[in-house]
Amino acid sequence: MDEISQPVVITAIADADFEAMVSSALFGIGWNIVARPLDFKTLEREISTHTNSNLLVIYSVDLLGITEEGLQKLSQSKISFFGFADSSGKARGFNMISPRPTSAEELLAYIRGNIRSSILRAPLIRVSSPFKAKVIAVGAAGHSTGATTLAINLAQELALLGKKTLLIDANFSAPAIATLLDLRKLANEDKWRDFSDNLSIAEFTQHTAVNFPIRASDAATYFDFIVLDIGSITNISNELSDRRWTSQVKIWCSTYAHELLISAGSDVLQTRRLSELRIDLEKVKLPAKIKIYIQGPENKSKEDGLHYLPIDSRSCTMARKERVTLVEVNEKAPLRKAIAALARQFSV
Repeated sequence: MDEISQPVVITAIADADFEAMVSSALFGIGWNIVARPLDFKTLEREISTHTNSNLLVIYSVDLLGITEEGLQKLSQSKISFFGFADSSGKARGFNMISPRPTSAEELLAYIRGNIRSSILRAPLIRVSSPFKAKVIAVGAAGHSTGATTLAINLAQELALLGKKTLLIDANFSAPAIATLLDLRKLANEDKWRDFSDNLSIAEFTQHTAVNFPIRASDAATYFDFIVLDIGSITNISNELSDRRWTSQVKIWCSTYAHELLISAGSDVLQTRRLSELRIDLEKVKLPAKIKIYIQGPENKSKEDGLHYLPIDSRSCTMARKERVTLVEVNEKAPLRKAIAALARQFSV
């Protein structure tokens, strides 16, 4: 499919309850459902009336009159098909059929992770994580919010707890980890580079982003934790439905991340950006647990969903100057202690 933000959708699903769940999930993120055919002949007719559109067809194998041969004849460059089993979980002899998702979040994660090619999809619904690793994505509600500092030091603290940890720099617009830790030519590594006991680091660029899903998935079978610096996520709803190379990591994280940590500032502009991001996040329904970390003094109102990290400019400046992590500068520094406590929570 071409780059899209709001696909034109046809749902060809016999089961009314399942179709209602699918429609509700897609309407919830603003996608346009143009038809709901209840038999294969009607599906053929609806597709023929939308030949100039980039279509996303979601079907179930119990649709009246549907055959795999018929589906193959309908396959075109501008149509993406997503096939699901019947209500009893059977594929009825069809190939490339997925089990039905049990929630809107699971459905959307599946579609975002597979919207790139116009073929019948393999079964990729994630009933449970296939990985050993716990995946933690660290995003920013804007710029200069401390997300990279949080990612680096969270990964280091997990490693100090004896957890095999991979830190990934996937902040394509402003990669910084290699510079901050003095790791020359890090992006040239085929897999990752060992940095300290239990901690390895990798960096992805435009040239290697195409291989990110495979490399990250392979790494997730080896490490205990993967921590990703994914940069700004202020346009997350659009990025999760397009084909640009810069969206590869965010789409993978939308499927596999267990935690999404959002770093934000406390000034007026950053507070506004965070507010806009929270509205955007309500549209995309990510399965990950979302936690927001504000670098600044704790708000007396104690707004729900917000966590606070102490400002520690002195330790951060020293760490950057010496190109090390916070624990190597001052293990008793307030920000280091706060991130260490966070790592202990995740390692339980």
